[in-house]
Amino acid sequence: MKKLGFKKETTVGRYLDPFNNFQEKQVSFEVRYDDITGVSSRILLYRSRMSLKPEVDSYLEKSPESLCPFCPGLFEKLTPKFTPDIISEGRFQRGQSYLFPNAFPYDQNHSVAIFSPRHFVPMNELTPGFMQNGFKVCGDYFHRMAQMNLGYKYCSINWNYMPPAGGGVIHPHLQTVVGLKPTNYVQRLLESAQKYAGNANGNLWRNLIVLEKEAQERFITSTGSISWLTSFAPKSMGGEIDFIFQEKSSFFELTEANIAELLSGLSRIFSYLHLNNFISFNISLYAPMINDNNFWVQGKIVPRFVVNPLGTSDINYFEKLHNEIICPVVPEELCRELQPYFNS
Repeated sequence: MKKLGFKKETTVGRYLDPFNNFQEKQVSFEVRYDDITGVSSRILLYRSRMSLKPEVDSYLEKSPESLCPFCPGLFEKLTPKFTPDIISEGRFQRGQSYLFPNAFPYDQNHSVAIFSPRHFVPMNELTPGFMQNGFKVCGDYFHRMAQMNLGYKYCSINWNYMPPAGGGVIHPHLQTVVGLKPTNYVQRLLESAQKYAGNANGNLWRNLIVLEKEAQERFITSTGSISWLTSFAPKSMGGEIDFIFQEKSSFFELTEANIAELLSGLSRIFSYLHLNNFISFNISLYAPMINDNNFWVQGKIVPRFVVNPLGTSDINYFEKLHNEIICPVVPEELCRELQPYFNS
């Protein structure tokens, strides 16, 4: 079995330390590159933890229920509806969860799904039961898009939870995208998988799981149909958790049990983030809408934060302008810290 294209080198910086009589100090960090994703990360070999959980009150003050388009008082008046050829009721519904068009779309088919009428839900209350209908109503929409037979090939479920992650509304909500073409990142994953298979190496995702499990460095656990692992070269300063549905090559191969397994795993990760003073995250689930044996349904969870006391963004010029990530979270340590949350 061919090894994966994970490359790293250790680099040492030197300076005269003002906190130790200007004696020379050496600081090590790793430069990592992942051939699969094309991501380059610089892993700082120390752990920078937030000592206090950021206050959410200021966010709530700026986004009150009385002004929220997703809350009951304004929902019917301010949220868009689909045209009747897509759904006669105008919106998709599962219990208290609704899915409707995004008023500010990034793509031809860009929708929003709210979980419930609750305006603010703390991270430790994002339980599988709370999330269930929100994810299911996204599935209902994908099934309808496929039923219309318009040639769409790719879909994603995305979540910006709270403002540090780009959430423009406090009210918890998902966003879905359905398109003819994959996004740039998914295209990179597809090309890597096709190239790997084309060189007679087999299925990239199957081998990735086997090799990472054998290495016992970043493989968190398997919960049945899903493998959970930390990324070798994360896309975020807060680290990155990956999930891969084994042998699932289309969104429509996912069963209710698969979705329930995903939500159970997400809630465990949210518990870890909550206890480690994070208040925000991004999630994306990437999936083909037609079977592609080279691609398995998968996704990423990225913790997000601001740097106090100024509330500085966790994204700077290195990521935005150089396409490299500075990450003070060592992936192998993050893996070990997450494992107990899945064993409980």
